[in-house]
Amino acid sequence: MSIRKIIKNHIPRSRLSGRLWEKDMKMKKDARKRLLLIADEFIEYLGVSIDVLDITITGSYANYNYTPYSDIDLHIIVDYDDLTKVEDLSKEFFHAKKSFWNDRHEIKFKGIEVELYAQNSDEPHSSSGVYSIDKDEWIVKPKKFKEEVDIESVMRRYKKIKREVDESIKDSKKEDSEKPLDRILKKIRKMRKSGLERAGELSDENLTYKVLRSNGDLQKLFDLKYKIFDKNLTI
Repeated sequence: MSIRKIIKNHIPRSRLSGRLWEKDMKMKKDARKRLLLIADEFIEYLGVSIDVLDITITGSYANYNYTPYSDIDLHIIVDYDDLTKVEDLSKEFFHAKKSFWNDRHEIKFKGIEVELYAQNSDEPHSSSGVYSIDKDEWIVKPKKFKEEVDIESVMRRYKKIKREVDESIKDSKKEDSEKPLDRILKKIRKMRKSGLERAGELSDENLTYKVLRSNGDLQKLFDLKYKIFDKNLTI
């Protein structure tokens, strides 16, 4: 798929996804029933006795900026402190469980992959759209985007950083080192952060990050980083 087409796919829609939502912005009954079932299986898989405070959907499928690359972000809301008072232990436990589950399962609803995550109850809402599947109501109701996307500007920015990505991969292979990869990954994270702070989700920087991710450029960096890491620890 062309880069221009990928960028166009990230332009916000005029309505929520018809695969999950009715026209009045209520979740479709079959979607709610299926997502609750998936959530129940994930809760049982966690294997610990902990109160579930809510089950929510967040991210782009609870908003107008969903794309063909988007997942359904299904969050199980729990209080990490119910598991243990040891600082960061609960976070590491739930992160490991989430990674293990998502790596080994490819569960889809109407062709959309469902990504699960146990979210701490005091974690702030970072998304502009959050829906409680458990209560069947909006916690944060999304608003339509008014900004326009400058496709040519995003194209130019993507081409520039893509050259830097390719150079980093070449240098990393030549040096047999993760350092060039770490530098470009840090630059990409900083770029996205500054864009979100400056102009929000439709900033050129954030859209460039999404194109890098959708086109597989970020995955190439991570794959090579892990490969070199493993190689350097192998005798």
